[in-house]
Amino acid sequence: MNRKSFYFLLSFIVIILATTSVLSVATTNAQTEVASSVESSSNPLLQQSDIGNSSHNNNNTSGNILLRGIISSEPGQPAQLKVQRTIILPHRQDGNDYTGILTYTASRPVEVLLGHRLGVDNKTLLSIDTKKFGNLFLVNPIHPNAGYVLSAPTVLRPDYADFSPPYYSASIPFVASSVVLRTLGGVSFVAVYEVDAHLGHPVVINNLTTAETNMTNTTK
Repeated sequence: MNRKSFYFLLSFIVIILATTSVLSVATTNAQTEVASSVESSSNPLLQQSDIGNSSHNNNNTSGNILLRGIISSEPGQPAQLKVQRTIILPHRQDGNDYTGILTYTASRPVEVLLGHRLGVDNKTLLSIDTKKFGNLFLVNPIHPNAGYVLSAPTVLRPDYADFSPPYYSASIPFVASSVVLRTLGGVSFVAVYEVDAHLGHPVVINNLTTAETNMTNTTK
């Protein structure tokens, strides 16, 4: 073999080795990316750690709130009903209300509670003629950073008749001071939800003239 042929053969061998090395690195990187993707998809909760109770920490004072998450229930009130609840939108310190829509799917047939914060004192409440007008169902919900809250909740029981377990789903338009999912009897659940809500400060109108027991004018 002459010198020219020897150098040509040596150059060919070097090119083959370099190409093999590049392909090996590319294959290893691709396998690593695929393995990482498979691991994430087989453990969907790995990406949920930043969701948690994110709705509780929203500090917006105006505009829109758009949330998507997965949440598990915790003990709530009234204690005698052994409530399990999840707070989707909490009562707010600034007194703002929410208008929007909630869409969810839950592992159990949940109720939707829309809280309505009352701006009256105990003296006013005690003046209501309950024998004539009946009693309101009132609660003092403990919501994060909301302080003292007196609320009269709307309780909605969606018709899940067309759904079979575990598909308990609904889409609910609302106007409320808070939005909560709950079950009674200590039944725990998990829910996946999306909520789109607009914040606004309501004009509060309290008119209990006809319900007060100390009225000066009575109807005959």
